[in-house]
Amino acid sequence: MSNRWKRGGAKDVLIRYFLLIATVLTGVMFAVCEPNFLKVSNLLDILRAAAITGICSVGLTIVQASGEFDFAVGAQSSLAAVVIAKLMVESIPNFYICLAVTMVLSVLVGLFHSFLVLNLNIRAWVATFGVSTLLNGVCKYMTGGGTFYSMSWPSGFSMLGQGFLFGLVPIPAILFILVVAAAFVFCEHTRTGRYIYAVGSNAAASQHVGIDCVRQKRLSFLLCSLCCGFAGIVQASMLSSVTPNIGDSNMLPAISTCMLGATFLKPGVFNICGSAVGALLMAVISNGLTMIGASYFMKDIIQGVVLIFAVGFVAVINKGRR
Repeated sequence: MSNRWKRGGAKDVLIRYFLLIATVLTGVMFAVCEPNFLKVSNLLDILRAAAITGICSVGLTIVQASGEFDFAVGAQSSLAAVVIAKLMVESIPNFYICLAVTMVLSVLVGLFHSFLVLNLNIRAWVATFGVSTLLNGVCKYMTGGGTFYSMSWPSGFSMLGQGFLFGLVPIPAILFILVVAAAFVFCEHTRTGRYIYAVGSNAAASQHVGIDCVRQKRLSFLLCSLCCGFAGIVQASMLSSVTPNIGDSNMLPAISTCMLGATFLKPGVFNICGSAVGALLMAVISNGLTMIGASYFMKDIIQGVVLIFAVGFVAVINKGRR
């Protein structure tokens, strides 16, 4: 063991696992205030609630790992929810065909993002913010600006957001775990995933060693769009109805979660495990505040504080590295 590790070992471990420790301590605090917080059913509800934000943040994490950003997280969720609902009710009654069509559309949105950013050289935050506004308008047009629902959704669609495995574990929670596991394997244990991190860390050096930076960034946009579209479909299934802005509430939590994730395990580096833990923390806070009867605005205040802390932490880490 190196002298550096001996001197700073405890501090290093605390920094790397602070997010997980904070999540556990927050849960303990709410459990003290409200004993029902620790009921198995409530803990599963927390995991279920973390699914939408978590899936979106996984996609955003991959984009940010490549050195880009996507402000259209919420709008892409809304578009997927609206499109699959319209297809199932008005065009194609088969849920699985509608799911495939919607996922293809999500890929096309990702391609459009990558075209604007990589081919037209528009800044990512400007391009994706513009696309977000465009998609919001499309969603309002498709729904007439109102709520879109059906009295007989296909069983596969309803199961996606409302079903339970063995009558206990929510299907959204299982989907969340599967998406996180798949993304973790991709990012940490495949050559392409390592290339995406390399490009985000130093694009010029990556280009010199033969990595196609444009290809890796384009792929990251596609994966982000897929995750956001899938999250929107699950969210629509949970609510059994669709509004033109159904995914708007996903953007800020996804950004907060992604930033929080960069404080975990690999400080200063966006990573899948960190985003998953961040999503759990946000869900714990939301659930706990509801259970103790806190004022409705407390969630926004705490979420803002958490986001500021996470961004500040990442900025300090990156400044130290420079």
